[in-house]
Amino acid sequence: MRIFLIFILTMFSLEAVAQAQDTQGEWYNDFISNYGLDTKDSKPEMIDYDFSELFLKTSSAKIYGVIGDDMQRIQIKWISINKDPNNPENYYVFGKTKVKANVCEFTGILKIKTIRLYPDGKYDMPFRSTINPEKIGVLFCDYTLTENSKELHVGVFQGISATDFYLNNDTLSYNDLRSSDDDMTNNQFVGTWTAYKAGSPKICNWGDYRVPNVTGFDCGAAEFSPCEEFVKNGWGNFKLASTDWQENEEIKNAREIENDEWWK
Repeated sequence: MRIFLIFILTMFSLEAVAQAQDTQGEWYNDFISNYGLDTKDSKPEMIDYDFSELFLKTSSAKIYGVIGDDMQRIQIKWISINKDPNNPENYYVFGKTKVKANVCEFTGILKIKTIRLYPDGKYDMPFRSTINPEKIGVLFCDYTLTENSKELHVGVFQGISATDFYLNNDTLSYNDLRSSDDDMTNNQFVGTWTAYKAGSPKICNWGDYRVPNVTGFDCGAAEFSPCEEFVKNGWGNFKLASTDWQENEEIKNAREIENDEWWK
């Protein structure tokens, strides 16, 4: 009986993982198929560029993430990202996460999956842009990030990421060409977190300025704002800090907390 139960639980866990992978796979397939990107993989001619600085561009305070179906807030800090000099597909990373008051270290790898460029005229350039890039594209990576097993409430993050970039005068840059748009986002990570000890994978997505691949969570129009029903799940201070129609000591303190270097 015990063996049978273990078998059933194992199969259930594998099915949950497969469903989670299908979700991130669907997001990836939709991205490469329906947003004007070329079907050609440009990785061979762009592999020698160093993409590491693109991931470090955005302040941790502007990287928004969720973990679990209740959209619990997770904060991400990239501390270092280094390209492997012997295998240019691989980038080795170190950083920290914060959920509630729990801060954990992680190490891991971003492995370039594909690089897709926008054909001429397919990218919606902003009006009056002073930059005329030679190339605009998206770097897709598979990632595995493992938290320090000696710390509390730890596990492994796995999924697919998408980083928008452009080339101007042969210089690689983070794509913020449309930074004034309401839907501005970049460095989108879509995947799961699975505890080392046991349990099914949990949704875990994060990105610059918006959380990717979640529905019914972001009620913001001009900028990110979690819907009221999720505020209790770690977003209360963020909502208070985002108040722009008044100024008081409580709001000032909330903004200081949002900009706190919690990883140090």
